[in-house]
Amino acid sequence: MKTLADGTQVSSRSYYFLLDYNDKNNWKPMSDLWGIMKLHELNKQQYTYLFKHAVAAELKALGDGEQE
Repeated sequence: MKTLADGTQVSSRSYYFLLDYNDKNNWKPMSDLWGIMKLHELNKQQYTYLFKHAVAAELKALGDGEQE
């Protein structure tokens, strides 16, 4: 588990997923939105927003991830 700025604990799996996402995007999404360059400085609301955004971007890269 990893701990955020507000004390919220998040899974290591989601944390490392976001590290990879941010690395691929030169930390621009976090920097542009909140001026933050370190995941552990996010609060729960920011982390959740960023995670949803990263998952959506991953699904889009996979062709929306939809199967019939």
